[in-house]
Amino acid sequence: MFWIALVVLMIGLAFVLMLLVNVEAPSDVEVTEADRRDPVPEAITNYLAANGVELPAVVIYSAIASLAAMTVLSGILLPVSLAAIIIFTGYAGAFLSIRFIGSKRRAKMLEQLPSFINQVTRRLSAGVSVENAFADSVETLERPLGTIMRRIVRRVHLGYDLHQAFSREAAVTKLHEFNVIATALRINEQYGGSIRSILDDIVGILRMDEAGKRELRALTGETRFTAVVLALLPPLIAVYMFSVNPDMMLEVWSQNSGKSLFIISAVMEILGVLVLWRMVNSIES
Repeated sequence: MFWIALVVLMIGLAFVLMLLVNVEAPSDVEVTEADRRDPVPEAITNYLAANGVELPAVVIYSAIASLAAMTVLSGILLPVSLAAIIIFTGYAGAFLSIRFIGSKRRAKMLEQLPSFINQVTRRLSAGVSVENAFADSVETLERPLGTIMRRIVRRVHLGYDLHQAFSREAAVTKLHEFNVIATALRINEQYGGSIRSILDDIVGILRMDEAGKRELRALTGETRFTAVVLALLPPLIAVYMFSVNPDMMLEVWSQNSGKSLFIISAVMEILGVLVLWRMVNSIES
């Protein structure tokens, strides 16, 4: 019963991670209709938006239900110490998955942003107003940046100034590039000048920044690979020892001191992975 419960919990955790990693939000209209039918609590949507993640309501509720079921089953079927490790691992995995998805979405948005601004400047050269240039350029823009820009255009239609819409979206998505665009638009509205030349300069800065990030990733490739090896080495050694001599491992687990050692090592492994992840993330950012 113990191992069956453990397998079921691992399958549930894998299901949660699969939902978070593989599912993308549908178009804006679909998300809005889904939210009206099955609203998601504002605290959850704000947390996901702050991490750059947008998921359908059904996926959010499925992940919450899976985590809740994992918590209940762990508390009922497993020893307290092992249940605590599994619950902590499940929630940490969901947290890291959300951060991973958000970083990938932000990287994709920054990759799309220069070409989008180029489309805007071409329409400005043809004599189109700033608001209409942004609105027309959004029509063919793909996700994830398309989702953000359509929200900005909707806010403009609701009465926001364009720079206010960009500032609000920057606060939600934590992308300072939107603040730069908002500042350029505000200066143009207040003092005039050529917004097209300012946007061209922003495109040049964005492309230089992307080139610098690619070079940094190339220079830190060995460091990131070392971090992955260090993170995987302890669990791989544990699996190897269990496969070679399972009786010894089960005997150690049956003793109180052995359980304490396993719990301490598992906690240190999880904390070490989190520290390595933060270090690698700080290098890339």
